[in-house]
Amino acid sequence: SGLGNAALKDLSANQKTVFVSIPAEIAEKLGAPYTAGVIPAGTYPGQDADVPTVGIVNFLVTRSDVSDETAYEMTKLLFEKLDTLKAAHSAANGISIEGAVQALPLPLHPGAEKYYKEMGILK
Repeated sequence: SGLGNAALKDLSANQKTVFVSIPAEIAEKLGAPYTAGVIPAGTYPGQDADVPTVGIVNFLVTRSDVSDETAYEMTKLLFEKLDTLKAAHSAANGISIEGAVQALPLPLHPGAEKYYKEMGILK
């Protein structure tokens, strides 16, 4: 559901909530698109310590008929304006250009692939 989920914030603000740790080995056994993650301390009321968890990578999806140029520009703008996105929502703090091409459950659009190659993220 993403970090900072409003329903979990409400729940943990109104009653004692225990977040169960899920070891990284579980994520490894599950494989892509699942990854080991952490719910940072303080994400929810009463959650005073980091909690290991299993997550799924967020990714953008488009249709195959979107032009390479449009997909390229969208990808470029996402990373050029990442600070603005992070200021708008804390979940964006986990976004990095290096992480954008890891554990993908779908192939990259050629336009996005071109951008990642230009940035040296892909060969």
